Amino acid sequence: MPMRHALIVFVAFAWNATGQAEINLTLPDASASALAETLDGLAGRRGKGELDRAVITLPDGTYRISKPLALSREIVGDGLTLKAESPGNVIFNGAVVLEGQSDSEANRWRYPLPESLDQQPRSILIDGRLSTAARFPEEGYPRIESALSDRRSGFIVGKSDLPDSWQLAEHACDVVLLHDWSSSRMPVASYDAASRTLRSLGPIGCAADHYAIDHFEKQPRYWLEGHPDFADEPGDWYVDRVNKQIVVVAADTLGDPPRIELPVVETLLQAEALEGTIDGLTLDGLVFTGTSFPMPPGGLAGGQATMHEARNADGSRNGPGRELLTAAVNLRDCRHCRVLRCEFRDLGATALWIGRRSQNCLVTHCTFQSIGGNAINVGEGRERRVDGEVWTESAPEQIATGNQITKCEISRCGVMLPGAVAIWAGLNKQLEIAENTIRDCPYTGVSLGWVWNDSVTPAEQNVVRDNDIRFVMQVLSDGAGVYTLGRQPDSRIENNVFTDVPLNAGRAESNGVFADEGTTGFTITGNTFRRIDRSPVRFHKAGKNIVSKNRWQLATEATPPVRFNNTPPENIEIVDNVELEREISILTIGNSLTWDTKPPSLDGNVHWHVDCGKSLQFIQLHPESPCVATSRLWPTAMATTQYDFVTVQPHYGTTVDEDYDVISDWVRQQPSAIFVIHTGWAKHEQFAEEWADDDPSGLLTHSNAHVDALLERLRAEFPEREFRCTQCTRLLASIAKDIDAGIAPIEKLSDLYRDAIHMKIESGRFLMHNAMRQALGQPLVTQWDGLDRSTQDYLSKKLAEPRQVSKD
Repeated sequence: MPMRHALIVFVAFAWNATGQAEINLTLPDASASALAETLDGLAGRRGKGELDRAVITLPDGTYRISKPLALSREIVGDGLTLKAESPGNVIFNGAVVLEGQSDSEANRWRYPLPESLDQQPRSILIDGRLSTAARFPEEGYPRIESALSDRRSGFIVGKSDLPDSWQLAEHACDVVLLHDWSSSRMPVASYDAASRTLRSLGPIGCAADHYAIDHFEKQPRYWLEGHPDFADEPGDWYVDRVNKQIVVVAADTLGDPPRIELPVVETLLQAEALEGTIDGLTLDGLVFTGTSFPMPPGGLAGGQATMHEARNADGSRNGPGRELLTAAVNLRDCRHCRVLRCEFRDLGATALWIGRRSQNCLVTHCTFQSIGGNAINVGEGRERRVDGEVWTESAPEQIATGNQITKCEISRCGVMLPGAVAIWAGLNKQLEIAENTIRDCPYTGVSLGWVWNDSVTPAEQNVVRDNDIRFVMQVLSDGAGVYTLGRQPDSRIENNVFTDVPLNAGRAESNGVFADEGTTGFTITGNTFRRIDRSPVRFHKAGKNIVSKNRWQLATEATPPVRFNNTPPENIEIVDNVELEREISILTIGNSLTWDTKPPSLDGNVHWHVDCGKSLQFIQLHPESPCVATSRLWPTAMATTQYDFVTVQPHYGTTVDEDYDVISDWVRQQPSAIFVIHTGWAKHEQFAEEWADDDPSGLLTHSNAHVDALLERLRAEFPEREFRCTQCTRLLASIAKDIDAGIAPIEKLSDLYRDAIHMKIESGRFLMHNAMRQALGQPLVTQWDGLDRSTQDYLSKKLAEPRQVSKD
């Protein structure tokens, strides 16, 4: 008989800070099987009456989840904590690793798919990052020429959009169509190049009339995804259905194969109680990644916030109902549960759902990044029935109550389905969404409510406060930073910051706050709105609400601060709001020497793309993973914002010609910006040698020669444009000269450095931050922690001097 491994679980009994007994368990190894057996053992102990809170400490490692970890009240007992030994190093991964084979003739890597796979994957992980199949076009969205006569089965492609040679129906290919505020993902059934007719496998859009292809726009946007002909750049991939392989385009030289992981499960962890509730479940410091996108066989007709109708394999509608995308972590019937310090990243569908009957649950200090659907769902809609009736009528006490989502960071949701939102909050009572950062989302930031009229429901007393919501509505239209529906008495949207909501690409405008059908009982107060291309606040078929003490920057003199769509103006009390002056906008591009200028502390609307140790040429070619996580990737930044200033920092390893080519391209992309060349500086041990270099012909050294030659070429090519310079190298050279003369309050130049090349927090950064301020025309800062007065006075004096320093 085969031997079975022995599972050894280390058990200890203790008492927590409140004096309650606690069972502590530690796994012998980092595996899903060890965790599952430990949970089974705990369930057995619970059955014998040991209900005390249990803490399972998980050793660092990757736990490959092949089926959801199911937590019941029989396991949780009086409380259960799953805790990472080291936060961020315990990874629940729903993907399997595929082995690569080289195809050198085609410059491809091939990865055989598991024999058991019965569904074509729509997403994979490449080196740990969520990746969708190769798409056309590579960026942006073409528009259809016209919908077919039934307005559902397909459309006419624009002239010259697709090459005649493409046989789209011979290979797996999806069409993703963007409705005004939702998106559908459908398999392509056929494409006739002669008539330019593309047909989908099933009807596009949900059943309601307003989901017809051309209802909102006669020529909506779309893209295609997954065909081999689209794969022409390194990292692009598609499914070879004949050979059952993932095929990845390699770089010019094959090198080492990328690590490919295939998501195989939709849910990693779920907790629900068939009867009663689950009390006291805590997830602490865990990472969740690698779930699949649940594409129905015949496609997915999208509604709002991932609500969708599934299609059967023949394309027919799969029943009359709609549902939300599944979640990687699904907590239902839970009370006093906590999700702490967890990371949700690179997930195919929704990340976290605090669902039905949940009460007093807390999600805090978590990060959500690169999510296929919504980042967080909380509460539920009206689909559930109790005693044969809609639950809001027969069991209103079951509404999700007292839940909190606080201090979380959410970015890049809706990767697979652009109609997704950062936080979907259906029907809730006393929900608090506070102090979160939400950015870079294709549709709405927070969606609160799920009834399209002002009928009475148990939803009330909800608060959205002190959130920073930026760069939402980046793809779709008719949404907002916060979007509301229905009657929710005594609810508040207060003290939030809403910025950078672009002009709507579809028919209806996008806003900072959009109070849609039935919205009643809200106070919208104390919020700041900047760079909203339409009205900061909009009402549509809304009831009585208050708009007070907000501050808003208006896009034009003709932009109304509050817009009324089918809402009587007398319904809305508008008092004590203030209009703001426009802020200057700045984009800084460079490496850690740019970060040493402290971009977040500059005045105005400041974005940065900072990649440590990299040249401008590298940053231009490889913008995808900058070292500073809060970076706004320069391609996205330049495509969505016209800046007043762009600062760029040349660095080691490039020539004047190479820096000129990169900066010239950016100058053309930002036709109204003033460009500032941030000189950076040399390592302190070689500062004097580099400063003495008068030859600009070779690779960059930190001297006048390289920067002066670069500025000369840029000014000659763009005589109508303004170019400035931080002159940080000249500033340090002047200080070095004072040190040699014995008139500086520092003994050596390295006293300004904290290591070989970076500036000291107290003194060097004060100097470089103010040098950047000077170049931007901003007032110098005088308050700086940790800097002694004599050094500050001296550095301030050097900043005030002209930057003309001889080399002798």
